[in-house]
This record gives sequence, C-alpha cells and structure tokens, in this order.
Amino acid sequence: MRAIAALLPLCAILVIAGSASATTFGITDDAGKYASDGGAGFFSTLNDLGLNENRVSVQWDPSRPTTIVDQPFLDRSVPQAIAHGVDLVFSIYPAKARALVDAPNGIQLFAQFAAQVARRYPSVTRIICLNEGNQTRFQQPQYDAADRGVAGSVQEAAMAACYDALKAVNPSIDVIGFGFSPRGNDDPDAPSNVSHSPLSFLAEIGAAYRASGRNRPIADDVSLHCYPRTNTDGPFVGFVWPNVGCANLDRFKQAWWDAFHGTAQPLFQEAGGGSGPGPFVRLFVDESGWQAGIAPNKASSYYGKETVPAIADTTQGAFYSQLMAQLACDPDVALYNIFHLVDESSLAGWQSGLELVDGSHRASYALVKAAASADRSCQAAPHAWRHSTALAGAKADFRRLGRWFTISADEGYSWKVTLLRGKRVLSAATGDGGNDTTIRFKLPHLGRGSYRVRVELHAEWNGGRSASFARAFKTR
Repeated sequence: MRAIAALLPLCAILVIAGSASATTFGITDDAGKYASDGGAGFFSTLNDLGLNENRVSVQWDPSRPTTIVDQPFLDRSVPQAIAHGVDLVFSIYPAKARALVDAPNGIQLFAQFAAQVARRYPSVTRIICLNEGNQTRFQQPQYDAADRGVAGSVQEAAMAACYDALKAVNPSIDVIGFGFSPRGNDDPDAPSNVSHSPLSFLAEIGAAYRASGRNRPIADDVSLHCYPRTNTDGPFVGFVWPNVGCANLDRFKQAWWDAFHGTAQPLFQEAGGGSGPGPFVRLFVDESGWQAGIAPNKASSYYGKETVPAIADTTQGAFYSQLMAQLACDPDVALYNIFHLVDESSLAGWQSGLELVDGSHRASYALVKAAASADRSCQAAPHAWRHSTALAGAKADFRRLGRWFTISADEGYSWKVTLLRGKRVLSAATGDGGNDTTIRFKLPHLGRGSYRVRVELHAEWNGGRSASFARAFKTR
C-alpha cells in the first residue's frame, strides 16, 4: 500500500540463547465432552498421540445465568479426563455476542458463572475467560455510533471481573485471558464482519486497564488463536500488521508490552534476564488448524461444499509438526493445541482433524504423534525476544532528495516531516501512516541553496517508540 503526501509551504498547509521450558501439546475439541462413553475413547486417543491436554468450551447463557448448560456432559467427561491423565482447560465465554452489555449486570453475572464452574470442577485449574472478543461473532458492539472502538473496554472489564471471581474460588487457578482472534479489519463501516485486529483490540484493552486504575492483574496468561492467513500458507507465513499469525508472535509480545508495561499486569519474559523476577505472562496457542481434503472413498461421511483450498494429509501433518517444533523453542509459549482431533462432517465447517469423521486416521496422525514425542522440549536454538523502544522497520529513503523522498515502517505510525533552511522552518506536515504503509513526499519548488529534511516517526499505539531521520541537501 502506498500513500502520497505533499510538503506544502507552511503558509498553505502546513538470538541470545536461553533455556526453553517444556511445551504442552493438546487438542481443542468438544468431542470427548459429548461422547456417549464420557470421552473414554477420545482421551485414549490423546494418550496414544502423546497429547496431554484438552481445551473444552463452557458457554454462559445470559437467559439462564446460573445454569451450566453442559453440566451433565462435563460431570461424566471430567472424571474420564482425570483417569486418562489428560489435563482440561475450560474456555468460558458468553453464548451471545451482546450478553455482556445487554444483560443487566451482565459482566458480574458472567464472572459469577465462571466462579460457579470453577467450584463444581476444582480439578480444572486452567481457565480461559472470553473468546475472540475482537470478532463481531463473539462481542458486540465493536464500535460506538461515533466509530470509536468499545469492544476492548467491555472485554477488559469482563476479564477483570472474571479474574477476581476465579481467584476468590482458588488463588492457584491459572486465569488465561481473551482468546484473541488472529485477524480483524479495524473498519467500523465494513459491510460484514466489523471487527478489530488483535493489536488494535489489545491497545484498547490496555488503555481501558490503565484508565481503570486497577492495581492487580487481569490475566495470569493469555490465549491467542493462530490460524493461517489462507489455508495453503505454512506456519512460517505471517500476517500483515496489525494482524498476528504464529510467525508474528513477537509482534504480539511487543503489543502486550506496549499495552501494560509499568502496570501491575505481568509481561512476557525477555531474553537475557532483563525483565526482572516475574511473574511473567505466557502464551496459550489454544487453537490452530489446517484443513485437509477428503478422499473420494470417504466423501459419503461428509456433506455440503468445501469453502477453502484444502491441502493433502501429509502437508497438514508437516505443517502441524513444523509448528510444534517452532513453538517448543519459544520460552514464552506454554501450550499449543490443534483444532480439532475429529473432522466436522459439514464441509462448510472444519476438516482440520487428525481423524476423519468415521474415526480412521489421516496420514497427519502419525506425523503429529512423532512430533509430540520429539518436540516435548526444544530441539534447536531457543527463540529470544526482547521488547523494543524503537519503531519496527522504520526507514527513510532520501536517494531522490531534492524532488521527493519516502518513509516506511513495519507497523502503524504517525509522522512529522519538517523542511528547514538553516534554522528557519519552511514547511511542515503531520499525519498517520496507516497500516504498514510507504508514504512518498513531494518537495515544493525550492530555490538554489542548502536545505535539511527532518523526519520523526512514532508507533501508533505507543508514541514512546519512535525513529528519527535527517538529511541535508543542496539545490542548484
């Protein structure tokens, strides 16, 4: 994307190696919860794969605020998970997108429901509060009538209430925040899927947290869903800023630092020990999936029409295995989950499982099983991350200075450009670089003499991160 700006006369307009801790691998799937055997077969399959965690959903219905709708299924599946040595993570979130704002006292009722679930199932000590609040499907409104983002402030308040309610039940519960969707359009006037990018959503959450004056955390850890930009993209293909894929986790860590540094909310641990004694927040990558094709002899088990370019089973397995190895070497990642174990039968849904609908194994099953064994700990150089005080990828190209020049960055930024002759300001302009843009500045007609251009850039959501450039030139 390229934007054009003109400098008009002022009178007109102006890797350090560390030690990576063990990573937990698991499955995000409710199939075990709903299975007629209480999940015995499902959890046995996880045992065979070497996957020891299962994230399941527990939805809050505001019309029945004190009812655990899936309680009969949870009552029989939780003991089965324990018997098979599989740790459960509950993902608790509203069943309706407007529940937190439309239900009277909705935020407190949601938090009380989370505490109710925690009391009934005390063996489950890792609980995710909220799910993809940067998406209209799960949180409405996203923006107010003046197009100002409001989803972040609503979700921040709900997260704080959920944190306090769960800690009152058991201070040892690992309260995990938000379940960020990896993408969003940041467009309040979009014809469909009005949403926030994860980084703009995080910036709103951080601003709301700071404005609240809260002096305790809202999350021990943070959940991020990590899907490919398109289904054929491998795990090393990232998203354009301000969206986040598994190849862009450092981008998310930096945004978390921007949002919360200097507050009571823990940050990610940094390489070299410069981040203090902790506690530190960790990433739970609890959803990730690639959809694989269906062989003709298995097609009768499915219905509908596929909506994405599906990949081969072996490619799916290779992608999962590569990502498992990658995340095992990131000390800030605590967990990686594949979504699902078993395909959905509707082709409009998800065929990302290691098993087909009929229970037979894809070729990816054996590849993931081998990776779960091999990558329980990092097998390469651990990934090192440190927060930055600079604007990412900031550049100024002065090669055609005298006629025009360009500025660019790898993230959103604001800019100020000043044209001087000696100490006298001839022209100045300010603006917003937008998302990952290159801006070309055309200089006004200048008489013969010596001049200087000064450029100041500041990160969109943390003005303290900046870059500056200056260049002198002559015209004849």
